[in-house]
Amino acid sequence: MVWDAASGVTRELGEEFAEDRSVWASEGLTLHWTPDGKTLIVAALQPEGPAVASPRFTVIKSTDAVVPGDVFFVDKRMWKLATIDVASGSMKYVSPKGYAFRNIAISPDGRMAMIRAVTPETLGHFRAEKMETWLVPLDGSSAPKQVSQGRAWSVFSPDGRELIYPEGGALHARTFDGADRVLTGGFPASTRGAVVSGSWLAVLASRPGTGPKDPNMYSILRPDEDVLVVDLKSGKSKKLTSKTEELGDLAWGGTALFYRTIDPATYRETVHKWVAGEESASEVFSGDEALARFSASTNGKLSFTSMTATRPADAFVFDSGKRTAITKLNPQLEKFEFVAPKMFEFYSEDGDKLLALLYRPSGDHVPVVTYTYEKLSPQKNRFNPEAQMHVTHGYAYLEPDILVKPGYTGESFVKSTVPAVNAVRAMGFTNGKFGITGGSFGGYSGLYMISHVDIFAAAVLRAPPSEFFSTWADGRDRDIWTIDNGQARAVGSPWTSQRSYINNSPFFSADQVHTPVLIMHGERDYTVPTQQGEMMFYALRYLKRPAELVLYRDGDHSIVRGSRDDYLDYYQRTLDWWRKYLQ
Repeated sequence: MVWDAASGVTRELGEEFAEDRSVWASEGLTLHWTPDGKTLIVAALQPEGPAVASPRFTVIKSTDAVVPGDVFFVDKRMWKLATIDVASGSMKYVSPKGYAFRNIAISPDGRMAMIRAVTPETLGHFRAEKMETWLVPLDGSSAPKQVSQGRAWSVFSPDGRELIYPEGGALHARTFDGADRVLTGGFPASTRGAVVSGSWLAVLASRPGTGPKDPNMYSILRPDEDVLVVDLKSGKSKKLTSKTEELGDLAWGGTALFYRTIDPATYRETVHKWVAGEESASEVFSGDEALARFSASTNGKLSFTSMTATRPADAFVFDSGKRTAITKLNPQLEKFEFVAPKMFEFYSEDGDKLLALLYRPSGDHVPVVTYTYEKLSPQKNRFNPEAQMHVTHGYAYLEPDILVKPGYTGESFVKSTVPAVNAVRAMGFTNGKFGITGGSFGGYSGLYMISHVDIFAAAVLRAPPSEFFSTWADGRDRDIWTIDNGQARAVGSPWTSQRSYINNSPFFSADQVHTPVLIMHGERDYTVPTQQGEMMFYALRYLKRPAELVLYRDGDHSIVRGSRDDYLDYYQRTLDWWRKYLQ
């Protein structure tokens, strides 16, 4: 559909195509206009084939590239590319076959689309999918043409007649018929987010020597980056940044480049503007908010989304020094009084300085619900509906940062969380009762903590992994990696790191649990199989410890996604549990 802003008229265009009801992100496949505004480019989802009955026998070989259990974590959606003439509303397919698209870009002259798609023979290979780049003439004059495989990124040149890409420490330009030239040497080895305007290219470039030291170990850390601009005519480059800040959302508006920085200490966000050729960038505006979705017009207007700790996301436009809200998506929340979290420092039991967020309702003698996952302080300026729900019911809500040390995963949660709880207790406003909650890996952390310390009066845990051996061997390559060197950080296999598997599994310390625990799990959870929550519950039942298990027939990993009734039930049970044990 298109909406005419002047007349307010909305009309349908093109043909119907399959509805996307998957949980996979498809932001790179959004609608695109050609530069003249006459044509829309759309990725049309192709319907799935008919369901195939399960065979009586399934044979799985050790040499198979994909095991059946990983099918739930594979985006196998297929799309065709189509053009829609806006004046007539007619739709024409320009790709004869379906591709496993990941993103689309339109050339500046409006003649070509560039699509990145998964190489078919690698589709579904866990952590081993390969990408290929195709050019699709939008007039349908010729078939799509594959132009590369495995490149980190490619973008159209400003005139739309070449592809620009990094390779071998240099920045290259390649014509559609294959003629290649080097634009500049000494190009950084790791870059992302490339955007082009006029004769300029902008990228986010990783600083050498920063980021995780072991590339095989899961980490929430990323390398430090700089905004790098390259003059495509002269090949000269320039860094616009020097401080260690999180960077993102590059967007060109004519000759102006907009980008975002986040202060690593306060998490305050700032929008910067660099005009091509100037010595340095200038600050446009700054605030305690979370910004995203940058898009700039050719005349220098910037559109973006913004949320704060007390306001969900809305869309804004910045123009001539003034920002204007253009949506108001949640007017029903105006009757509630939300609070911004207080950020405070504390030290882990190992002496590491960490940060925590504390949402505090008015008044004293309030119970505190502690939510754990990993590093949560960067969420300081994001609207957290679960935290605000607790505050409006009279609970403080604590989110401590966790410094996870490989091989000592569970212990790391204890050593980071207990000091944060003690710091809040010392503030003197609580009733002395603390609850622990979390989901998925946060659910794991809650199980581990209640099986090793008795500081929590109650626990509500969603989809919690409870035992590393069975998780490792649940029939998915994904979980072998997750336990070995992924989020669980066991640092090795069950044979090389057996003691780590036992010590980090809450199941083996179930006899030490004295905290009343409510475990909730979706029966259609393919991320953490329901067996994990059931194992811990039945261990506690055997040990005659206070525990309840709630299974949601249609619940997935989130339980609440897709079902309003399950959503309300989940949170009502949570509040009932807190009321029983924390009030």
